[in-house]
Parts: sequence; C-alpha cells; structure tokens
Amino acid sequence: MKHTLSIRQQLPLLICLLLILVITLFGSISYLGVRRASMAIGEQRLQSLTQELSSLFQQNGHTLAASTQTLARQDDIVNYFSGEPATGVASGKALEAMKKMLVDSMTVGADLRDLRGRSLLTVGRSVSPDVAAEFNAGKTDSPFVGRIYLSGDSMFYPSIARVYREGKPEGYLLRWRPVRTSPKAVVQLSQLLGTKAALYFGNDDGLFWTDMLKPVSNASPTVRNQRKLLHYVRRNEKVIGYTTPIPGTRWLIMVELSEDLILEAANRFLYWMLGIGAVLVISGSLIAWFISRSVTRRLDRLMHATTIITEGDNSSRVPVDRPDEIGKLAASFNTMMTQVRHTQEDLENKVRLRTHELEAVNRELEAFSYSVSHDLRAPLRAVSGYTMMLKEDYEHSFDDEAKRITGNILINVKMMGRLIDDLIGFSRLGKRDVKKQVTDMKELAETCVGELMPAWPEASFQVDIGALPTCMGDSDLLKQVWINLISNSMKYSSRQAEPRIDIGAMGEATGTVYFVQDNGAGFDMRYADKLFKVFQRLHSQEEFEGTGVGLALVKRILDKHRGDIWAESSPGNGAVFYFRIPS
Repeated sequence: MKHTLSIRQQLPLLICLLLILVITLFGSISYLGVRRASMAIGEQRLQSLTQELSSLFQQNGHTLAASTQTLARQDDIVNYFSGEPATGVASGKALEAMKKMLVDSMTVGADLRDLRGRSLLTVGRSVSPDVAAEFNAGKTDSPFVGRIYLSGDSMFYPSIARVYREGKPEGYLLRWRPVRTSPKAVVQLSQLLGTKAALYFGNDDGLFWTDMLKPVSNASPTVRNQRKLLHYVRRNEKVIGYTTPIPGTRWLIMVELSEDLILEAANRFLYWMLGIGAVLVISGSLIAWFISRSVTRRLDRLMHATTIITEGDNSSRVPVDRPDEIGKLAASFNTMMTQVRHTQEDLENKVRLRTHELEAVNRELEAFSYSVSHDLRAPLRAVSGYTMMLKEDYEHSFDDEAKRITGNILINVKMMGRLIDDLIGFSRLGKRDVKKQVTDMKELAETCVGELMPAWPEASFQVDIGALPTCMGDSDLLKQVWINLISNSMKYSSRQAEPRIDIGAMGEATGTVYFVQDNGAGFDMRYADKLFKVFQRLHSQEEFEGTGVGLALVKRILDKHRGDIWAESSPGNGAVFYFRIPS
C-alpha cells in the first residue's frame, strides 16, 4: 500500500523545503559576493603593502648605492684606472682606500672590475661570482644594488657604482654586503605585515628567492622583473602573492598572504548564515506545524462528522469556532446536514407512502393472479370440455369445416392456458428472492436439453455443449433461463434440414458470458429491442407458435442476478443469445 503524507506533515515539510531553498540561494549569492569583495580587498591590501615595502627598500638601496658612488669617486680609486699600466704606488693607494671600506661592518669585501666585469683588485672576503650579467643588464650610469648571490652557506649582494676618469667610464667598484638578519627581526617584520603574512626577496630574473634567513626554493611561480598578482599553493595551502621590482636594485620583493586569512570574514559570514538558516528552518517548520495542526484539527472534525453520517447518523454538527474559510466550510456543512436530514425525512415519508401503495398493488396483483389461475381457468375448462364432447359425439356428422373449427377451438384453448401459466409465473417472479449458490451450468444445460428433446421427436438436433464454468446464482431460476433459450433455439431451427445448436461460454473481466447459438430462422436486428418485452414477437403465430413471454421472463431473471442479455442475428442465418452472470 502506497503511503502518503498527511497535510499536517506536508505543510511543515513544504515550508522547510522552501526555507532551505531560499536560504541556500540567498546565502550562496551573499557568500559569493562577500567572498569576491574580501578577495578584492585582500588583493588590494597586498598590492599596497608590497608597493610600500618596495618604496622603503628603494630608499635604503638608493642610500647604499649613493655611498658606493661617493667611494668610487675617490682619487686613489680613479687614479688606479690610468691610461698606463697601473703602477705599484697606484695599486697600493687604491688597495688602502678599499681596505678603509671594510671599516663598515656590513661590508665584507670590495672589488674593482673593468668594464667587462673582470676582477682587477680585491680586498676582504673573496665572493667573486660571475657578475658580468649585472653590467650587461644594467646599462645605466647610475649606481645600483646588484642581485643576491649564494657563496657557501651565505648570501651576498653587491652595491655597484661606475668609476669615471676624466668623464669617461673606466670600470666598476663593487662593495659586497651580506644578507644578514635575525629570526626575531623576521618575525617582527611578519607581525607588522599581518598574521600568516610572509616576505620574500628575489633576483629580478626570478631564479633565486630568500626569506632573508636562507634561500627559498620555488617561492612563487616564475616572474621576471614585473608587477604580478599570483595564486598558487605552498605546503598544501592556497596563498596569494604580489611581486614588484625595487627601483634602483636588481631585486624583486614579494608579500605572500594565506587565502584563508583573506577569506576569514567571508567564511565567518558563511558560518553565521548556516547558523541563522538552521534557526530559521527549525522555527519555520515549528510554526508551519502549529498552523497545519490548527487547520487539520478542524478538518478532522469534519472527517469525523462525515464518518458518523456514513454510519447513518445525520444529526451530528461541527462546531464553528472561527469565521475563516474552514469555519465557513463547517457552517456550510452544518447547513447541508440540516437539509440532508429534512430531505431524508421527506424521502422516508415518500418511501413509506410508496411502500403502502406498492403493497396495495401487490395485493391487487395477487388477487389478479388468483383470479387468472382460478376464475379464468374455469370457463376455459368448460370451453375445452364442451368442444371435446362435441368432437367425440358428433364428429362423424361434421363436415370438414366443422372439424377445422373445433380443432382450432382446442388449439387456442390450449395456448390460452399456456399464456395464463406464463403470466402467473412472470408475475410471481417479481416477489421471489434470489438464493445464490455455486451452480454447475454445464449440468443445468445438459438437463434442460434432455428434458426438451422428447418434445421434438421428428427433428434430429445436433447439440454441442462446450465447457461451461460454474457461477453464483439461483439454480432454479437459471434452469428456467436455459430452458427458455434452448427451447427457442430448437423451435426456430426445427425446420432446418440439419438443425444445430451450440452452447458455450467466454470469460470476461466483468463475469462469464454464456451463449446459445442456432442455425434457425433468425431475425432482423432493427427489431432487437422488442425481444425482451412481454407479448412482443418477431414472427407470426402461423410461422412459430409462442406466447411472447419467455424472453421477458429470462431478462427479469437475469436482472435479479444483476446480469444482462443481448442477441445477434440476421434473417435466415440463425441467432445467438448471450447472457452474463457477474462474478
């Protein structure tokens, strides 16, 4: 059995689904909007922060490069690049001047190099990497801070300035400085940048990055001396980085922020939305349940009242407690019940009156049946008796016409007696109750054929009785049905050279259909509606005798069984009569 939800269950469920749909749609749109705004604000903040730090380090780099440019203008440095090969005195003075540069604790070494980047004179720590790319990439007269280089476990970068002699560039002065800071300083700087923010420095070719403590591999996707916003994954965490060059240096600076940090407000908004949505769904479902309970409780009253009515009590009334639609429905229901009660009382009065009238008619019918069966039979018997006396005593003196007349009198008296018997049986059938039981229809049909055969000694009937299923019915009345239908088939096919009668059945969803088919005279289907009416005949008495009551009696028996009967035929091609007994 298919289970369906009641209105009391459907309304809260519907409200719950609608709230979930609205909250999900509104929450999704709102969350996406907040997420997009948070991401835009985070990216803007990241760019501003990176550019501010770039400006800060640009100033430091400019100060460092300017001090290197001042040192490169010393006479001892400039005189080292003379047009003649450097003398021992010039080299010594240049070397002394470069040693003085080491007084600065942040300067670990100094180089003098020619215009091609080849080392000429070195003091302090020998870093001496291949820095030709610095000069090729520079192509500027301004001093600058070079790229970061790894030497052993340490990182160094040069501050580079050109050496001019008589306005003509002769070489370069490189001051090497270590990339040195403390972990505490890095932590403090990160705290200034914000929680989960990271700061990286790299060369402008994007091939080397450091967090100022150690080299960092794959700090970000490769960038080359450009401002760029990057989205990537570091240590299984989505991050956003922004890179920008530091003017006056060969460095890039990048600030990195976690996406979770940027989207923290959006995620917090999402959690609030989920909480508020859950509260709204629960509250809406409870309110809907109370509303549906209020509505269905009054509907239950109506249902209870209708149940009482079906049990025969139409005096029940539904209380009207509110002037809303259901209250109006209850008031209309009460009005309807009042009208139904009045109508029922009127109907019961009419039924009593009609019953009294019907009883009177039945009494008159019984009196008529008694009169027919007794009063009419007496003169018929007298006519029959006197005719028989005339025939026995005076038949030898009758001419042919007198003999014909007395014969017709006896025949008509006999037919009148049969008609009286049929009418009495037809009238008594209406008062008889149907006693249904399992009836063997095949046995009934065979019995009827056996009883009817002796009445036609001169005819050689071929009767074929097929399988006939049993049915629930009154066996005495159903026997009368078979008697009438089979006798009709015998009567109308008796004049055929080879009279044939087929008896069978067909199964249908509404019940079993039985049939009796013959190859007799048949009839015109235009007059088929007259077959089952009293005294209606489709053949004359001279062709086939009969009273015109038999088929009407069959139809009344089948009506009492709630069945039906119909026929199919054509003149000269026999007829088939079907009747259905409901299962």
